[in-house]
Amino acid sequence: MLWVQASHPARKGTLPAPPSFRSAMDALVRRYQRDEQQPGVTSFAELAGNRGWVASQMHVLGVPTAKILKDDFSLQQLRDVLEGVDACVIKPKEAHSSRGVLSLKRVDEITFECLQLRCRLRLVDILERLYQEMRDHQFPNHWQLEELLLPPSGLLRPVDDFKFYAFRGRVGLILQVARQPEGQYYRWYDRDWHPVETGKYAEAIDSALLPPRDPQALLRVAERVSAVLPTPFCRVDLYEARQGPVLGELTPVPGTYHAFGEQADLYLGAMFELDNGAADF
Repeated sequence: MLWVQASHPARKGTLPAPPSFRSAMDALVRRYQRDEQQPGVTSFAELAGNRGWVASQMHVLGVPTAKILKDDFSLQQLRDVLEGVDACVIKPKEAHSSRGVLSLKRVDEITFECLQLRCRLRLVDILERLYQEMRDHQFPNHWQLEELLLPPSGLLRPVDDFKFYAFRGRVGLILQVARQPEGQYYRWYDRDWHPVETGKYAEAIDSALLPPRDPQALLRVAERVSAVLPTPFCRVDLYEARQGPVLGELTPVPGTYHAFGEQADLYLGAMFELDNGAADF
């Protein structure tokens, strides 16, 4: 599907000439950096990284978040932390990707089923893998356990991640992330859930990925969350879980946002233009 065919509230039959998404994001990042240098000022980027703040905001909206089972422990404490835990997700506190993330279901005292790898791992294997991830990607030895979310089917596999590029209550683009044993696969959609090409993750696009069971429920939650955030843009990351949409995290500055192709960059740039405040950066 061509980008000029995708639905867009600012388009009147022709592609607009908006500012670039890359340029707008660069300006937004500079604004966050200026805020962080001001005494007593907390930038939105800092707020979004505060799980307590995010959870309190979502509680007011009635949007569930993944429950934290254990917070801020080192890998040396993992055996004790897992005591009595039947199912969980282990993830580093300061990483914002799938690196170092394992979804586990207990089999016996020292063995777990790993949903991403579709194999059984002993505790020693889990530790070896997480230490290696920590060394390879240079994140600190601070970890947390979250509740294990399952897909609507109830099957024992990782839930797909749906990342909504949202601008003050209006979604411009959606990224689906599916985690398989051999790696991550992606699919892009416009707001109407039509598949689109963006130039990003082109080598790992999988057109066979199924869209969510209830796409409109996810879209409504993403736009409701986005509408109350004190920023012109934030990526809202949701899971479609058995209990319905669950917020994973808020991502003020998505990684590699310069990697979009020209048409996608213009398209998302137009979404910035819809908000008059975008010119104030």
